[in-house]
Amino acid sequence: MMEHRYILQKYTGRNSRFECPECEKSGQFTKYIDTETGEQLGKNVGKCNRVDKCGYHYTPKQYFDNNGIKSERAEAHIPKPQPPPRPVSFIDAGAFNNSLQEYEKNHLIKFLYSLFDTETVNHLIDIYKIGTSIRYNGGTTVFWQIDASDNVRTGKLIKYDEKGHRIKGCNNWVHSVLNIDNFNLKQCFFGEHLLKVFPSKTVGIVESEKTAIIASVNFPSLIWLASSGADGINKQKVKTLLGREVILFPDASKDGRIFDKWKQKAHEFGFQISDYLEQIATDKDKANGVDIADFLSGNKKSIPPTKVEPEPDLPLTTPQITYNTPSPVAIIDSIIQNPPIFEGVELVIKRRVFTSANGDEIELTGIRDYGNCGNWKAHNKQNRPCRPCMLNCLHTIKINGKRQKREYSQLEILILQS
Repeated sequence: MMEHRYILQKYTGRNSRFECPECEKSGQFTKYIDTETGEQLGKNVGKCNRVDKCGYHYTPKQYFDNNGIKSERAEAHIPKPQPPPRPVSFIDAGAFNNSLQEYEKNHLIKFLYSLFDTETVNHLIDIYKIGTSIRYNGGTTVFWQIDASDNVRTGKLIKYDEKGHRIKGCNNWVHSVLNIDNFNLKQCFFGEHLLKVFPSKTVGIVESEKTAIIASVNFPSLIWLASSGADGINKQKVKTLLGREVILFPDASKDGRIFDKWKQKAHEFGFQISDYLEQIATDKDKANGVDIADFLSGNKKSIPPTKVEPEPDLPLTTPQITYNTPSPVAIIDSIIQNPPIFEGVELVIKRRVFTSANGDEIELTGIRDYGNCGNWKAHNKQNRPCRPCMLNCLHTIKINGKRQKREYSQLEILILQS
């Protein structure tokens, strides 16, 4: 087996990460080292960890070529005897179990309660085994990586504010915090333990753990896993996905770098890939590296909700909710398969207040356009969006006069033109 002589320096603490020469962000630049001497190459030879927002990567080969170095030092590969493989290390059950508490202090959980009802959030805590840590003055979230055999590989510590935003510098790994000697980390997907629970479901993979959790509520027909970073999809991890239908949902990024990278992964492993964000994200969104959770949780500011005034001249007929959906007003986690095709007509909201099949009064109070045309202003003016938009918009509603905290999909509150 051949091993690279020049490799990216392994993380051994903040002293092993440097300021990026491109974006000038501190603690984000990983340098290449010579495995024979342990020395670093040039100051600018390395890779920025901010793959989506910066993408700087200056390789040893480029460094040698640009500096005319042709000595044996520039050889890309050298043979090395390989030691027997070390067993994978796991986190002690005590540390894992001790984290499954104090959710009233967990900032991410507080944010989830602002999006979903108590029962839904408690279900998310239970299925994803979300933990809480006292690190960084408490309230920090632990995302446990539990493999398909229910072994805890490690945990990712991230502190959020109560609006669901990451707090800079407040992140680490459980195995690093615990200072476990000779810990042999082999990461798995966040949520991997759910694969055996839902053996026939399609798998959706996103970058961040928070995104996987939020998407699991909005699109429950998929099992949502997180790769824990743009470079988190590899041969070792995907072995557990053999025979599964998999869809990749990359974050938006400047010039589509992440989409292109994940498109190559999709081709390599026979996965599908969603271009949803590539189609709807603005250049500013891509520069900020937004993901689908930013749209689903309402943090996406460039698509504001619109206020639609009631139209007094609309017909007095009362439209009814169609289909045998799981509930009279099926919330967004009830996806209708194969919606009907209407020939020659548009789907039109005839009234902003209507009665559901069980007698509840439903009032549509706002609209958030996630459709194909992106022309949300037209909805405010005419209330006659095109059919693709009607099937993809999210709405804020009142049920019997009580405003609902979550948003509802027009696909689930489908109203037909009379």
